Amino acid sequence: MKIIVSVQKKSLIKFLCIYLIFFIASLFTSVLAQENIKDYVYKNAVPIGSISPDSTDYTDLEPIGNAIGDSKIVMLGEQDHGDASTFLAKTRIIKYLHEKKGFNVLAFESDFFGLNYGWSLVKNGTIKIDTLIKKNIYAIWTYCNANNTLFTQYLPSALKTGTPLEITGFDNSMNTRYLFPLLDSELLSLKLPITELPGYSTQIFPLIRDWYKNTNDSIANKKVNSLLLDIKNQMLKKLSKDNFWIITIDNLIQLNIRFNGKKDYWNDKNIRDKQMALNLKWLNEIKYPGEKIIVWAHNYHISKYNGHYPEEFLNNAHTMGSIFTTDSLVRQKTYIIGFTSYEGTAGRLFQKQYKIKRPGSNSFENWINKGYAYAFIDFKKFNLLNPNDHEMFYMSGSIKGNMLHTNHKAQWNKIFDGVFFIRKMDPCEKTE
Repeated sequence: MKIIVSVQKKSLIKFLCIYLIFFIASLFTSVLAQENIKDYVYKNAVPIGSISPDSTDYTDLEPIGNAIGDSKIVMLGEQDHGDASTFLAKTRIIKYLHEKKGFNVLAFESDFFGLNYGWSLVKNGTIKIDTLIKKNIYAIWTYCNANNTLFTQYLPSALKTGTPLEITGFDNSMNTRYLFPLLDSELLSLKLPITELPGYSTQIFPLIRDWYKNTNDSIANKKVNSLLLDIKNQMLKKLSKDNFWIITIDNLIQLNIRFNGKKDYWNDKNIRDKQMALNLKWLNEIKYPGEKIIVWAHNYHISKYNGHYPEEFLNNAHTMGSIFTTDSLVRQKTYIIGFTSYEGTAGRLFQKQYKIKRPGSNSFENWINKGYAYAFIDFKKFNLLNPNDHEMFYMSGSIKGNMLHTNHKAQWNKIFDGVFFIRKMDPCEKTE
C-alpha cells in the first residue's frame, strides 16, 4: 500500500512539475510575443520628413510605397473627422500615389450616387469639379482648411492633365433630395410597369421620395421597401445586374432599412458598412477594374475589425474593411493604413474641439522614437514573419462611440496593415 501511495505521489509531483513548466513557458511566450511587436516597432518604424502637401520630394514616402507593393486598393483612415494634420498627410500620400504609383481613382466616404453620377457630368463639362466636390463630399472635409490644397488645387489641376485623379464615392448615406428627381426620370425613360400604374405620380413615387418621413412607421417603411424591390426586379428585365441604377436601388433599400426605427446599436453601423463594402467592390470590379483606387475614410470603416478586440461587444461590428477583404485575393491586393497621434487637439468642424488624452507608457505611440514628428510602420511584414502572433497592445486607433483618439487594447497589427504616426495633432479650422 505504501509503495502504491508513494508512486501516486511521485506521479502527482511529476504532473505538477510538467504543468508548471508549461505554464511558465506560456507566460514567457506571451511576454516574448509582446516584446517582439514592441521590438519590431522600435527597429522598423521609419521617420516621415513632412506632411506638407507642398513637399514633392517623395523619398521619405518610399517605405510606404514599398509596403503597398502592387496593391490595387490603398485605404487611408483618420482617428476623427476633424484631424487637420492627418488630412495634410493624406493629401501628400495621395499626390505620391497618383504621381509615382499609378493610382488614378480617389474614393471618398461620401455620397455613392452623387459622386458617381456627378463625375460623368464633370467629364462632359456639364458641371464644374468644385461644384461636384462641394455638393457631394461631406462638409467636414470640404470646409476644412487643411484640405484646401486637395480640393481647390490638386484635383482641379489634375483634371486638366492626361491622367486625372477621378473622384468617386461609396457611402450609402446619399442625398436623396437630388437623387429622386433623376430616378423618376430614369424610371419613366425605361417605361417600367410601375410608372404606368394610375397612382404612380400622385401616391407611389411620392411615398418613395418621402421615405425618411416614414422611418418610424413600420407599415409605410415596409411598403417603401416593397416598392423599391419591385422597381429593382422590373429594372433587371432591362438592365444588367451590375448597372449603376440597380446598385443605386440596392443602396436605397439598405438606406431605408438603416433608419427603420430599430434601436439595435450595431443595426445602422453594420448595414451601412456592408453596403459601403459592396459599393467599393462594384467600383473595384465593375467601374474601375483596371485602375488603382485610393480610399478616404475613418479608421473604423477601413479597419479589419472582427475578432481583434478583447470585448465581445466590439467584435459584433462588421466594418467595411473586414467585409471587403473577406476574399483572400482581394485582401492580398488591399493595403490598409490607419492613423494615430500622440498629443494635440482634435474636433470636427461645427463641433467642439477637445484635447487628445496622451497614451499610456507602454503603448504603440510611446514605442516611436521621440525624435520622430511623423513615422510609418509596416505591420503586414511583421504578420508575415509572425503568423501565430495574437498579442494585443495599446494604441489610439480609434473605434466607435467615445473612443476617438483614445488608447485601447487590440490586435492593431491585424486591424491595420500599416500605421502612420503623427506626434502632434491639430484640428480643422473652417476655410475662408
